[in-house]
Amino acid sequence: MKLSLQARLLLTASIILATFVALTGLALDQAFRDSAEAALNDRLEGTMFALLAATEVSENGELSFSRALPDPRFNQPASGLYALAKRIGGNQLLKTPSMLGVEIPTPIFPAIGEGRFQRLVSGNGTPLYSYSYTANWDYGPQRQYPVGYFVAENLIGYHRQIARYRRSLWGWLGAAALLLLLAQGAILRWSLKPLRQVERELADIEAGRSNALHGNYPRELSGLTHNLNALLSTTREQLARYRDALSNVSHSLKTPLTVLRGTISDSIDNERSLRVATEQLNRMQQIIDYHLQRASAAGRRQLIKPVPVRPIAHKVIDTLQKSHTEAPIEIQCAVEKDVKFYGDEGDLYEIIGNLMDNAFKWCRRRIHLTAENDANKAFRLRIEEDGPGIPSPIAEHMLERGRRADPTVEGHGVGLSMVHEIVLLYGGTLEIGTSRLGGAAISITIP
Repeated sequence: MKLSLQARLLLTASIILATFVALTGLALDQAFRDSAEAALNDRLEGTMFALLAATEVSENGELSFSRALPDPRFNQPASGLYALAKRIGGNQLLKTPSMLGVEIPTPIFPAIGEGRFQRLVSGNGTPLYSYSYTANWDYGPQRQYPVGYFVAENLIGYHRQIARYRRSLWGWLGAAALLLLLAQGAILRWSLKPLRQVERELADIEAGRSNALHGNYPRELSGLTHNLNALLSTTREQLARYRDALSNVSHSLKTPLTVLRGTISDSIDNERSLRVATEQLNRMQQIIDYHLQRASAAGRRQLIKPVPVRPIAHKVIDTLQKSHTEAPIEIQCAVEKDVKFYGDEGDLYEIIGNLMDNAFKWCRRRIHLTAENDANKAFRLRIEEDGPGIPSPIAEHMLERGRRADPTVEGHGVGLSMVHEIVLLYGGTLEIGTSRLGGAAISITIP
């Protein structure tokens, strides 16, 4: 499937934007998590310093707290903030009421004067974030009291904060990405508008509604449209001059040939000489007609108006019926009104005219003509008749110029080869087969 330029640009921009938004979101999320964890560290350190400030050691080595605990949550059972103090290698000195009913793993205290942050899980599976610190209290000469302090806070609030931030972050980033995509789509549509205008005007030229590009295009396209207009104008002028010249040549040659034919007919009494001269004149006329027809074939050209097939088919049939009055012929013309030939009208006349002329010469009573366009606008033409048909060995050579299936039938053997050359000019194919009526069938396909 081929994507349009707008679709390609929009898809590429969308992928880049989605990648940028995703990376930005991940970076902001990680930065917020680091910031939240740093704030939690600072909070636990502040609580630890408050505990240390409230600690007193008497002269006999007894430890006590001289003031209330720094946070009222320490006095609320299962409040989520816990603290304890323990003499290193000795008894427990402090256990806050908030630890009632909460099982916390026994902490491993660091070395004296050092602190340690650690993630733990309580007995009921609640995640905890803890800070441990070991202090060495002096209460006399060479008498020390090493105490380990432990402060922990459950991470439920921390995780809720992270979740709220993520919802807000991705919501706003998603909204911003959507707005940017809409803006990109509008910008691309506006930027590519001249290309769509070129496409519409080319379609108008092809349909015959216009003969040039008239839009006011930006600098990047003005050179292209100007050259296209010049090319179209030059092509039309050259084709007109070419056909006028061919017409002049045809008229110039036919008149002397006619006079020469009449002169020979009047002056030659010898029957054999008259027959030879007449044959040579006919041969000259055949060569002239062939090369004029061949040169006048336009072949495939872009940006031309499609030709309706049905009117031309009926005109050819009416003309041939008037010239073939010796026997009634039943003709079935199955061509719908919307069937088009995407080429030159003169070429279509040559194709249908020559093939139908052969069908009139060879048929007994019936001729069947069908034409259609497929889904890709390819033109298909089939002419069948109920004559004697063309045997396969002969059919292989029938497309050669001057080759005739039966020399006794009037003609020069030019028509079928002429049609074949026109079809080849359009990149098409011509096939000779057997018709459903019993005679010959000529099938043409032009993409």
